[in-house]
Amino acid sequence: MICSVGIPYVTIAQIQFNRGIQEKEGAFIRSDTSKKIIYLMFTAHEFGEGIPFILQTFDDLHVKASFFFTGDFIRNNRQTVHQIHQKGHYVGPHSDKHLLYCDWSKRDSLLLSIDSIQHDLKSNMHELSKTGIAKKDIQYFMPPYEWYNQRILEMTKKEGITLINFTPGTSSNADYTTPDMPNYLSSDSIFNRIIRYESTHSSGLNGFHLLIHAGTDPKRKDKLYARIKELISELHLKGYEFKRIQ
Repeated sequence: MICSVGIPYVTIAQIQFNRGIQEKEGAFIRSDTSKKIIYLMFTAHEFGEGIPFILQTFDDLHVKASFFFTGDFIRNNRQTVHQIHQKGHYVGPHSDKHLLYCDWSKRDSLLLSIDSIQHDLKSNMHELSKTGIAKKDIQYFMPPYEWYNQRILEMTKKEGITLINFTPGTSSNADYTTPDMPNYLSSDSIFNRIIRYESTHSSGLNGFHLLIHAGTDPKRKDKLYARIKELISELHLKGYEFKRIQ
């Protein structure tokens, strides 16, 4: 089922719980819910204009995060990707061409062959290697569109990489929407949803994989990443730490 912002709804029955760690379709979607740690995650393909601001904020607040880039983004921003890695943030693959691997309405149906998907991932990893990121450092893969199925999971495992995804519930990943879209959500709305989720769920944001886009279409003037310092500061007051994915 797809919600109004084009993001699949997730039911409790679809999520597996193991010692506070949550999985969906075999992908790692939430870390230990017994610890007040939030894992900020950023993706970039076409847009990444927010990265200088994000990195400066992290330097100022002594925060580490995780970044997932497509091969196309890396080819156009090699020095930036290298800099992020050098600063101690996690940098991993997000596919080479940002292709949709499987059908939105029929998740089990692949839109590409497994060989093509494997080639796409390996091409992405090859581009990462050109920025000084060794294969042994690539432990997690966030699939394009954050959409995948069991066959993609199995293919990823064969590469020795763990499939990872965002934690649903806050709509933070809807920060790509633009005002002309029917599913548009303002950054103020998303910010408030994050804070409300924290205050209304028993585990708060413990172990949360909070996904934000490192850049968005110029038509969206209201950038969620521009409020990252405010968000971190407010959640720090609630006792949360921010770390890169472990």
